[in-house]
Amino acid sequence: MTGFAARWAVLGLALFVFLTPVVWLVLMSFKPEDQWVSSPPDWIPNEWTIFSYQYLWDEGTEARTITGGDAAGGAGKNALFNSLIIVCSATAAAMLIGTLAAYSMSKFRTGGKNFALWVLSIRFLPPIIFTVPLLLIFNDIGLINTYHGLILIYTVFAIGFVVWMMKGFFDEVPRDVEESARVDGCSWFGTMWRISLPLVVPGFVAVLLLTFILLWTELLFAVIFLNQDKHTIPVELFAFFSASRGIAWGPQAALSIMAIAPILAFALLIQRYLIRGMTFGAVRE
Repeated sequence: MTGFAARWAVLGLALFVFLTPVVWLVLMSFKPEDQWVSSPPDWIPNEWTIFSYQYLWDEGTEARTITGGDAAGGAGKNALFNSLIIVCSATAAAMLIGTLAAYSMSKFRTGGKNFALWVLSIRFLPPIIFTVPLLLIFNDIGLINTYHGLILIYTVFAIGFVVWMMKGFFDEVPRDVEESARVDGCSWFGTMWRISLPLVVPGFVAVLLLTFILLWTELLFAVIFLNQDKHTIPVELFAFFSASRGIAWGPQAALSIMAIAPILAFALLIQRYLIRGMTFGAVRE
């Protein structure tokens, strides 16, 4: 009984620590302007308002900032659309290319025993060291401040992670099952599509979510390769802390909720696959 109570106490403490910032963001996003920096702080809004979300969505809305002056609205809507376009496209491209490459490495030993590790090694280096050469190349070929330029960068940097993870999942597929399909006349691509991929769907979904999160939260390349009209959500959140923009806590909290919502919705949608995918191959007979 004591152990049961202790486990619930630890779980409750963990939930409190992790959920408190999220609850604070939600409450702050519905506070009126005069409560953003009230002293002492008002934890519960005395007047609930959706002004912060209107500010992010409506270009004609203005908000008072802590640094003085007014900041024009509408940037949150643009940032959300930019992030969805870029991240969804890059995630789809990385999953397609990475899954095919991982299957080839798993079943045909393409590139040798350590090729998958070499592909993953791109992630070992700090991304900042790639920015100067990429900036010069992209400037010459006209990919600065374009969707497809950042999609290309995101795809390349996500492929290593996808290949490494998916190869491990494909390695767990019994070879006898695939050989039976081959004997029945199925091509290698057909074997992967009809046999191997359905068997690793939980792992595929887990990698899909992790790749989406990895790219959704990326800041460095988005700051360098995109101008203000194509800012993603992480860049727009970062811009709120600049002196030129000013600090508006309500819209910042609302934009944070907008950043969390797609990831949370995606995770809830695939939750029946997620836990199994995270533990796929953990137990061997």
